[in-house]
Amino acid sequence: MDLFDRSLSYGGQLLRGSTVRDRLESFFGRGSEHRELLEDADVRISVSGIRGKSSTAKQLGAILADRGYDTYTKITGDHPTSYHNGRKIPIQRRGPRVTLYENLNLVREFLPQLAITSHDDAVVMENQAITEYTMRMVNEQFLRPDLLLFCNVRQDHNDTLGKRRQTIARSFARSVPEGCHVISGEQHGVIHDYLESEITARGGTIEQVDVPERHRDLIGSETVYALNHVLGYLDEPPLPESELESMLDAIQPEWTELPGGRVFNAAKVNEIESTELFRRQLVGSGENAELVCPFVFLRRDRRGRTASFVQYVNILADRGLIDRVHVGGAYTGVFARRVDAPATEHDTDETAASDVLDRLLATEQPVMLMANTVHPFMRELADEIAYRERGGPAPLPDY
Repeated sequence: MDLFDRSLSYGGQLLRGSTVRDRLESFFGRGSEHRELLEDADVRISVSGIRGKSSTAKQLGAILADRGYDTYTKITGDHPTSYHNGRKIPIQRRGPRVTLYENLNLVREFLPQLAITSHDDAVVMENQAITEYTMRMVNEQFLRPDLLLFCNVRQDHNDTLGKRRQTIARSFARSVPEGCHVISGEQHGVIHDYLESEITARGGTIEQVDVPERHRDLIGSETVYALNHVLGYLDEPPLPESELESMLDAIQPEWTELPGGRVFNAAKVNEIESTELFRRQLVGSGENAELVCPFVFLRRDRRGRTASFVQYVNILADRGLIDRVHVGGAYTGVFARRVDAPATEHDTDETAASDVLDRLLATEQPVMLMANTVHPFMRELADEIAYRERGGPAPLPDY
C-alpha cells in the first residue's frame, strides 16, 4: 500500500476514489451539501467569547429542547459533547487537539435527524476557535449563524487573540458574519461601544445583555441573563426571574471541604479576571482577606496565559494576599523565577496527583487551583479531590 493511500471519511462514510486526490476532491465537494444542511435548520446560534461558552451553550440547548425545538447542541472544552434534545453523545477524537473540520462530520450526522421532524430546528454550537481567522471560518463556513451569543471579553488566549482587551474584542468582532445579530454579555461600556462600532461596520447588529445592578458582581451573571435575550430574539417568552436567580446561585463558588483542608478549582475559568472574582467571593477583599495558596498549572501551548498568571501572582504578592505559590506543568522553573512570591515547583509528570494534593493541603491555607484544567494531570487531581470529598469511591449506579 502506498504511504499516502489512507482512507478518508466524512460524516462516518468512506470517501471513494482511486487516489488520495480523488478522495480529497470528494471531501471538499461536500461543501454544497453542508451549506444545504445548515440552511434547512430554522435557527443557528453560535456561542463565542472567552468565559462561559460551554455552560451557556449547554443551558441554551436544554431550554430550546424544553420549548419544543428539535435541538442539536455541541460543546467543546475538557469533555467535548453533542446533545440531541438532551441526549448526551460524547465526541470521539483521535488525538488531544481540536480540529475545526469535526464540525463537518457532526453537521452531517445530526442535522438530517432534525430535518425529519415537524418541529422547528435549532442548532447551538460553541465556537472553539482561538484565533481571529479560525473563529471567522467557523462562523462563515461551518455554522453560518443567524444569531451569535457573545459571552464576554477576558484576558485569555493573548498569544493568538491579542494582549489587550480591546484587541481581543476586535478579533471577536471581525469574526461576525455580515447580517448576523449579536447578543453581547460584555458589560464594560468602552469595550461594548468598540464591539458595536466594529460589528455595525461589518453589516451586523448588536444588543447588550441587561444585567440587574444587584447581580453585576456575581460570576456568570452576563451569560445567565443573556438567555432571555436569546429567547426574545426567537419570540419566546422569557424565563422567570426566580429561575434566573436559581441558575446564578448554582454557579457561585464554594470551597470543597476535604479532611485536610479546603480546595477550589478556579483553573476551569483559565483567565485572571474571573479567577480574581472567585478569590474575592471565597475569601473577601482588602486587608481582611484570607490568604490562599495558589496552585498554578501551566501548559506549554498557552504561553500568553502563563504570562498573565505571572502578572496576577505578582499583584497578589505585592498586595499581601498570598505569601507563596505552587506551580506544576510545563516550564515551572521559568515561572518560579519570574514571580515575586516564594515558589514551590511540582514535577507533575512524575508525581501522583494525590501526593501533590497532600503537599498543597499541608500549607494549611485554602488551596486555589489556577490557570489550566484541560490536561490529564488536572483531571486526575479533580478526580482525587472528588474521591476525598466523598470519602471513598463513587457508588455504583442502581440497576
